[in-house]
Amino acid sequence: MNEFKGLLFNHKVAIILALFTCFLVTFPQIYFRIDHKDDGIYQGIELLPDAPWSARVREIQDGHGFGSIYYKDGKNDPYLFQPVGSTVVAYMGSLLSLDINNTILLSRFVLPFIAFIVLYVFVYLLFRDKAMALASASLILLGESVLSYSGVERLIRGISPTSFLELARPVNSAMIFIPFFGFLISFWTFHKNKKWQYGALSAILLGLNFYNYFYTWTYLYAFGGVLFIIFLLRRGWQEVVRISSVFVGALLLLVPYALNIYRASQHPTYDEVSLRFGIVMTYAPLFVGFVVIGALLVFLLGFPREDRKKYYFGLALLLTPFVTMNQQLITGKILQPGHYHWYFHKPIAIIFVLSVIFYVLNRLNWFSIKKMFATTLIAISLATGVIVQAGSYYSDYASRDGGYIAIERQKYGPVMKWFNDNANKEDVVLANDEASHMTVIYTSLNVFYHRAGLYTLSATEKRLLDVLFTFYRLREVGESDVRDVFYDERGYLSANIYGMHYKEVFGLYEAIPDDKIEEILEEYLETLSTPTSEWLRGTLSKYEVEYIIWDKKENPSWQLDRFNFLEQRAGFGDLVIYQVIP
Repeated sequence: MNEFKGLLFNHKVAIILALFTCFLVTFPQIYFRIDHKDDGIYQGIELLPDAPWSARVREIQDGHGFGSIYYKDGKNDPYLFQPVGSTVVAYMGSLLSLDINNTILLSRFVLPFIAFIVLYVFVYLLFRDKAMALASASLILLGESVLSYSGVERLIRGISPTSFLELARPVNSAMIFIPFFGFLISFWTFHKNKKWQYGALSAILLGLNFYNYFYTWTYLYAFGGVLFIIFLLRRGWQEVVRISSVFVGALLLLVPYALNIYRASQHPTYDEVSLRFGIVMTYAPLFVGFVVIGALLVFLLGFPREDRKKYYFGLALLLTPFVTMNQQLITGKILQPGHYHWYFHKPIAIIFVLSVIFYVLNRLNWFSIKKMFATTLIAISLATGVIVQAGSYYSDYASRDGGYIAIERQKYGPVMKWFNDNANKEDVVLANDEASHMTVIYTSLNVFYHRAGLYTLSATEKRLLDVLFTFYRLREVGESDVRDVFYDERGYLSANIYGMHYKEVFGLYEAIPDDKIEEILEEYLETLSTPTSEWLRGTLSKYEVEYIIWDKKENPSWQLDRFNFLEQRAGFGDLVIYQVIP
């Protein structure tokens, strides 16, 4: 116990900064409740991002997996999203009987704390320099915005460079950093002292990454391959065996994941869904970026070589981007390489550039300057984090039609409460984009439409067309104006049917070819031979829609009162709930 207390005291600054990071991440969500505690505005809808993780956490808490997150059917389909991160957050809340809001709040406190600590521990173990470890963790997690011209320029103008800190998202990026740096900690320790316990732990953590984030395990296996080749060329046979034991051993944990992917690949919609993820079929090489090249040059010119294991370990980490950014030379497929840059290439580059700077300062015995430099980096990072969080709260959520987005979303609170009190679990709701997103977070219901629904195997192209045609029918888009509407909204059509495909291939959602629009147009025109009332009733029955939320302000043309198979059940201002009558 005394040793543990001594350890905590020895690294107390890291713990304090980690706690401050937690406070900074959670404060906007807590303050929003306090800010509107007495004005009657707050209705239980929180500052949750539009990213999909909140809905995935809710899906786990509702007793499902990731087969079909948004739709009623397909719940037992193979998953396409790795489950560990969202599952950890979901169980974290379930163990304490927390609702979705407090589950996310808890995760925003716990995960950033762990992320800061594991990043600090990795850098400290590698370089035995507390100041550098503190500066690295602070800069990567809080000060990333100051590392780009656009970020600095926006900060100077008093504008938040991002919509809240990346770390404030409910699951990722914290749950990317934790197992990633957790593996690097255990693997470096095993690589350094050769104790088999750390090798086993490394294999387990590496195997865990198969179920957490696609880009993590592919980066790590590329890193392992580069390190293997370095020691193979140097005839370091013992190191080759140790590296192989970890990366081969982790493959034992791959079996369930591999079986899931195999099942998914046999699904009828697998090929079309894969394209929606933005996979580009090409063998063309990609430029690794100036950040990677610059960090590698700094490393080669200034990193000490006395400790050969550390040198080769760092070299392998910095050479890995050349593999991850060009794996398509072998596979022929590119899948959003920016994810490698954001979460791995850039943080590793920051760590090793700082390591050279701190090494030079130590060699020159400029300890006061080193301390001042580290303190400045930490202060800038903390200040940047505060500015980003405050700026996002007051700017990114600022006026849209005269109100705050988060405040506007409070109108959904009574609607969600009504569903939780009156609807059956797993009922299906038809609503617009915003209302559908709130529904999958705040209720156990499914939806007819969700903007991320096309990334599940149950999203056939026929289904996606039925959904779009339903909304166009409700808008009363007919033969006279359909061509103009479809071409004006080509980006909307592209994103909702083909996902990120045309954006990744041609750079824009709007780059969808005209012949594709013509195909969709022809199918829509064919449906117009059936009266809207009859067509709509058949579609609602087909997808087992039980309720419709009509936002009269956002969708005035829907005019649901005209359909005799819909019965109004409740109304809350501009929001009206209808039930489909069998």
